[in-house]
Amino acid sequence: MKHVWMTLFIALTPATAFAGEAGRVVPQVIETLPPTIGPVAVNMGESLPVAIPDTIAGVSIGSSRIANVAVHDANTLLITGRSYGSTSLHVFDPLGNVVVNTTVNVVDGSTTRLRVNRAGSDYSMQCAGSCQAAPHVGDNSEYFESVTEQAQMLSE
Repeated sequence: MKHVWMTLFIALTPATAFAGEAGRVVPQVIETLPPTIGPVAVNMGESLPVAIPDTIAGVSIGSSRIANVAVHDANTLLITGRSYGSTSLHVFDPLGNVVVNTTVNVVDGSTTRLRVNRAGSDYSMQCAGSCQAAPHVGDNSEYFESVTEQAQMLSE
């Protein structure tokens, strides 16, 4: 019975009684978490605009080998997939608070890419109507270098 009375006493006593000084209110400390955005999936070699609800003052990408990030305007990021994998993305507001803490996954979401495997080597093709050589990360190195060299010669 003694415990019941003590519990009731504590439950009904105002918070100011435990503040240490009479009349002072103890502020509640509630950690605010960054808004949930993501994880973000972007295709390799493509750029994806991402709207951020807060003003962007700074960004950090875990590995620039996997993805690139650029600030387009005060509320828009452009994320570009560079190579397959996952990395972290942090966005900061003008006060230095982290407003976005998420993961960027670089994937192959192409519906027109065809990968042919011959004798253990991969050869990528882009098939939109008809198929054309389109070397990709992980392809046979001779094939990759040959097609890339030809494309560079055409662009000169």
